[in-house]
Amino acid sequence: MVFGTLGILFFEKEFTLLDAAWLTETTLLTVGYGDRLPKTMGGQIFTLVIMPLGVGIVAYAIGIIAGYVVEGRLANLWGKRAMKNKIAKLSNHIIVCGAGRVGWQVAEQLSRENVPFVVVDSREDVLEKYVHGKFLYVHGDALDDAVLLEAGIERARGIVAALPTDADNVFITLTAKGIKADLLVVARADRLESEEKLRRAGADKVVSPAVIGGKRLAMSILKPVSVDYVDTVLHDREYEFSMEEMILQNPSPLIGKTLVEARIREETGAMVVAIYRGRQLISNPQGSEKLEADDLVILFGTREQLLAFERLAAAKPS
Repeated sequence: MVFGTLGILFFEKEFTLLDAAWLTETTLLTVGYGDRLPKTMGGQIFTLVIMPLGVGIVAYAIGIIAGYVVEGRLANLWGKRAMKNKIAKLSNHIIVCGAGRVGWQVAEQLSRENVPFVVVDSREDVLEKYVHGKFLYVHGDALDDAVLLEAGIERARGIVAALPTDADNVFITLTAKGIKADLLVVARADRLESEEKLRRAGADKVVSPAVIGGKRLAMSILKPVSVDYVDTVLHDREYEFSMEEMILQNPSPLIGKTLVEARIREETGAMVVAIYRGRQLISNPQGSEKLEADDLVILFGTREQLLAFERLAAAKPS
């Protein structure tokens, strides 16, 4: 359009800018109203040149756009751009590296808990099949710093390294800790000997699906009723029981009180199952156990009961 308009203006001195643009566009789009025509020989020759060139370029451009529309790629392009904008606005979220069987289960659980997260995987077909339209994702290699930065690792609170190979999970752990030292890293380990390597690399938690699966199989054969009960309570959507952990911070009114004095069960319905105090784990604490500042309290109950405990622990002391 610019080339044609300037060329017409050069040869046709009597044409205005609008006249030249009008003639160029009607020529390129093969409309040909005939109300404006080049009068000089130079203008006529120039128009003969831009006709096949311009029509070819316009036809090619229209073909590409039509292909994108027909194949749905145009909508996909806009969708990915919108998703990038959403990811850019995330903070305090979780990054799940790997959309395989393990990573998919992690994503499903985070979704049920309404925790913001981003899935990272290099296999576009897997992302399109399982994740597209349901979860936020970044297509790329999780071992690449740029991909993790695109997933918002600098604003994230944690990362799950769930790739199939232990070596890749070690590399992700090193990379993540290098970008953000205080990031919580939970890594998958397929082999028992890899657990120590992952911890040395900086992983805060190491989970072995093989070990957990083996213990689960053993318990299912030894205590099937108990295992079914735990499954029903923790995983059946009809029952909204879950585990929660909360750090008691000043000026919580619960600090300095025993569990009996705090009346947590009576006031909220939630049950205190354990207390982490520094490196000490107090499992199934007695009623005489006194709560202290910075205690990490692990509770069991429904969502409403756990929210009631949060309100109780955060209330200002009277």
